[in-house]
Amino acid sequence: MSNANVNKTLDIHEAPPGFIAVLKSDVITDDLGNICRACNWRPECDGVKHRCMSYELVNGLKRNDGCSVVFKRIKA
Repeated sequence: MSNANVNKTLDIHEAPPGFIAVLKSDVITDDLGNICRACNWRPECDGVKHRCMSYELVNGLKRNDGCSVVFKRIKA
């Protein structure tokens, strides 16, 4: 877990419908490159509807849990 998330509680449900949030630090690898490649929401991502980054946007959108995440599809 990265230092940025040490005192934060991840809310896996703060995600688009059909997805869960997973800490970026739990999926990053040296070969991955851009962390967005690990996100299953990427094809639908516009960077605004569902926030993955821990910091707040100018329009006020932010993750309530303050964690930096990727979204993984919930398997049926």
